[in-house]
Amino acid sequence: MNDFTSRLIDVLLEWIPIIFGFGVLVAFAVWFIRGIGRHQRERQRRIARSALAAQMKHFAYAKIMESILPMARAAKYEDPLSQALEAARLGVVTGGGTQMGEEDTIAWVGIDLALADLDGAVQFARQRLRELGAPAGSVLEYRVGEQQMSVEIV
Repeated sequence: MNDFTSRLIDVLLEWIPIIFGFGVLVAFAVWFIRGIGRHQRERQRRIARSALAAQMKHFAYAKIMESILPMARAAKYEDPLSQALEAARLGVVTGGGTQMGEEDTIAWVGIDLALADLDGAVQFARQRLRELGAPAGSVLEYRVGEQQMSVEIV
């Protein structure tokens, strides 16, 4: 090898780790900044959802007779139902839960709803849960005055 080639290899070997480190630093900065933006958008959605929930006057509870884990419950039922209710301005999903059965099995899951009215919103939620695949035996529970009401979803 001649002197030029030897010096070029030495310079490259010196600078490659620095360039690689800089690339990793830039990638981390982009990832971090995108995460901050995503967090801010999610925070704004939560604020809007809580403001919408405050406007809703009725509470309902969907009891879904399915053994499904919490994350899967959110993906299958809560998120699509919440999006549909919010888009129609009929309500919001305010939470969810899991009823454990014997031997650490899931007996059924529940979804808390804040609804605008007991006519259109209940029927809308019932229809949407049916479309999302709620199994037989699932019910939507709510109150009319002091009377507890329960309608089958399927």
